[in-house]
Amino acid sequence: MESAYQIFAGEITAKGKGYLAIQHCRTGELEELLNRGRQELLNQGATELFVASRDPGAPLEEGCFGECRLEFVRDILILQRELSQLPGRPERLTLEPLTRARGGAWLALHNECFFEMPNSATYGPADLERALEEGHRCGFALVDGVTVGVYELDLTQDPPEIEGIALHKDARGQGLGRELLYGTMGLLAGEGFDCCKLLAATDNESAFSLYRRTGFKAAGIQSKWFRMLPN
Repeated sequence: MESAYQIFAGEITAKGKGYLAIQHCRTGELEELLNRGRQELLNQGATELFVASRDPGAPLEEGCFGECRLEFVRDILILQRELSQLPGRPERLTLEPLTRARGGAWLALHNECFFEMPNSATYGPADLERALEEGHRCGFALVDGVTVGVYELDLTQDPPEIEGIALHKDARGQGLGRELLYGTMGLLAGEGFDCCKLLAATDNESAFSLYRRTGFKAAGIQSKWFRMLPN
C-alpha cells in the first residue's frame, strides 16, 4: 500500500487552520509525506497547520522532519459515563428541539459557539440535514426564553454520543455548561440508554475539567494532534 494522507481545508477560509491526516505511511517515508502535505496546505492558504496519524504503524512524535517541526498540541480523548445515576439536572436551563424552520438559526449559533474550540468544524447545509435525521437529537439551550447555546446528540452510535454542547461566549462562566451537560445526559437516559460517550480535547481545559468532575472516564485516545511549524 502506498503512503497517503488526507487534507482537510474547510477551516482555512474562516480560521486559517488546515489539517493533515496521515492515512498510511510506509517505513522511511514519513518526512516526505509530512512535508508534501504541509506544502499543499500552505498553497491553499493555511496559516496554522495541524497533523495527526491514522496509521497505527506510523505514530507521530515531537521533532524535526525536514522543512517542518512537530509540536504536540492535544489528545482527543474518548470519554464514557454510565447514565444510571445522573449527577444533577438543569435548574435554569431548558432544551428546545431543532426544527427545520429554525435550522438557519441553529447553524449560525452552532458555528459561533464552536468557533474557537479545538478541532471544531464549520457547519453547513449538509450538517443541518444530518442533524435533522432520525437518530439525531439536536437543538437549542435557553434560559428564560433566551437562546444561549446548542446541543447535538447522535443516537446511532453505540454507546450514543454527545457530539457537541456549547454556549455563546456571553453565557459562559455561569455554570450553564454544567446544566447543558446534565440536560443532554437526561435526554439520553430518557431514551432508554444506560451509557454515553463524548470526545474531549485535553487542551480545552474548562470542558475537560467539567467532564471529569461529572464522572466521565477516559476510554481511549481517538487521535493525537501536532502543530506543524517551519523548521
